[in-house]
Amino acid sequence: MRPPGINIRTKNIALMADCRGIPAGMLVIVILILLSVGCTQPEPALSPGPVTGTPYASEGITVTTAPPGIPVQPIPAQIVTTTVPVPSVAATIRIPKPTTFTRGAGQSLSGGYQRYTGAEYSLEYPGEWNTSVARLPLNEYHHTLQGCFASPAYNLDREVRTFTAPDGSRIFTAVIISTDRDIWPRNLNGDIVYADIVNSILGNPATCANSPEGAFTIAGISPVPLTGVSYTGERADFASIDAAGFTKGIGSVQIVTGRSNRGIFLSYRSSGSTGQDGLTDYIFGNIHLDPAF
Repeated sequence: MRPPGINIRTKNIALMADCRGIPAGMLVIVILILLSVGCTQPEPALSPGPVTGTPYASEGITVTTAPPGIPVQPIPAQIVTTTVPVPSVAATIRIPKPTTFTRGAGQSLSGGYQRYTGAEYSLEYPGEWNTSVARLPLNEYHHTLQGCFASPAYNLDREVRTFTAPDGSRIFTAVIISTDRDIWPRNLNGDIVYADIVNSILGNPATCANSPEGAFTIAGISPVPLTGVSYTGERADFASIDAAGFTKGIGSVQIVTGRSNRGIFLSYRSSGSTGQDGLTDYIFGNIHLDPAF
């Protein structure tokens, strides 16, 4: 005869107990029986369904499912190294060539002239003349009670563009220094020494003017109007004299103190040159400065 208050269903292994009226000892026995048998029925094992297709076939990965009950061994990670061919690029190193005189290029004008147009200025020159350009160091000239000496200008150079007649008897040179510093050589009275400026172009730029190699005489200093800007420039005529005292040539130099640039425009012809005595005035008169010069 089953004890009252206990209903055991063996099919589902379920136990419902009514603890009312059961002695404490009997309750302990029941608990032990439940612990040994198990109060809940274990969940049935889920068997994996069949694997159909390769869901990652587009990535080249095949999925493999191990049978139930067989542990799957982990696959060690592999490092895949892909070598991508890189086309070789041949580096080209351009070695600058020395500046040489070449046929001038510019806009052809009537009367046999061409116009050179740069960022800072433009001018007209005879179409048959040759042109050259170079970037050179800039020297500064200091006049003291002990004499004059030249020294390299700090962090400054000069662009020198020269227009030369085919026979070399006449030249016109434009020098641009990109600075707002006062770079003009001055004597003890504070006056500009034009001889040093001329010497820096036609003579030895590493020394002051009137060195033993030659001398430059200056005359006729005057202000000149400038096209394109509101301020004026200064012009001086000069002569080149050799050590024996003979005049080798004459010319004029014009200096411009701009807002952000310093300009030197120099015309020179040797004593043996012929023709077009008014050419210097024509070139000077057709110089056009950029408004921001």
